[in-house]
Amino acid sequence: MRTLAAALLLCAPAAAEEIRIEVSRGVVQTLDLEEYVAGVVASEVPARWPDEALKAQAVAARTFAVAQKVAQGPGARAHLGASMLDQVYRASAHPAAGALAAARATAGEVLTWGAAPIAAYFSASCGGVSEGAEAAFHVAPGSTPYLRGGDEDDADERKGWTVRIPLEQIDRSVRGISVAARTPSGRARTLRLETSSGSRALAAVDLRQQLGYRRLPSLLFSVEVDSGAAVFRGRGSGHGVGLCQWGARSRAKRGETYRQILAHYYPGAQIRRMY
Repeated sequence: MRTLAAALLLCAPAAAEEIRIEVSRGVVQTLDLEEYVAGVVASEVPARWPDEALKAQAVAARTFAVAQKVAQGPGARAHLGASMLDQVYRASAHPAAGALAAARATAGEVLTWGAAPIAAYFSASCGGVSEGAEAAFHVAPGSTPYLRGGDEDDADERKGWTVRIPLEQIDRSVRGISVAARTPSGRARTLRLETSSGSRALAAVDLRQQLGYRRLPSLLFSVEVDSGAAVFRGRGSGHGVGLCQWGARSRAKRGETYRQILAHYYPGAQIRRMY
């Protein structure tokens, strides 16, 4: 990845604060970066949340966008999509006052490691323990020391969940399912499926994608079979890497500033003003 300084040198001064977003298939909009950040904050978290949580989200969203812009290069048709596969941006939404204020209060601020913007991943809820980027996304070992995972987070107060899914909706041949291996944070890494012809392994992330990210909220679960259905009992929502949005909310309510919140979820990263 290019350094932040080098990336900005590749941009014309007038375009340094712009970002190109594919808002729908084939439709790309060029936006002012701060306008985009406010839109992401408004799309990702409720406007009624504490100001410091909104500011933390704004810095994370801006950092993620800048890192993608650097990675894609100045000639890219689009730097980001508008869905949860990058970060949610609803082009038709009008950011509430809180989201606009959070973007303005932190304008230009980016999380960095050395001179480069970090991969500022975030998710709704870590379920009480963070996941590492290496385990979640198979990034190169040592490349994201600020996303190490395994850190407990007592601020994430969301309750656990239970999901019941008929085995035939997983695979018509499945008779049983269990967790065969877990990541260091305790999330399911590999599942073992018992079928009429034997057993086979399945990556837990593939099952979650197959069933739907909303239907199976996270990989921090246990599973058992009951009356022809797989019963998943888990915690969290999303991959659990980086900023935990519900944890940030609770920390802000405790009185933590957005800088303290970001220091907890991205340990060792520094906040720098990009412009």
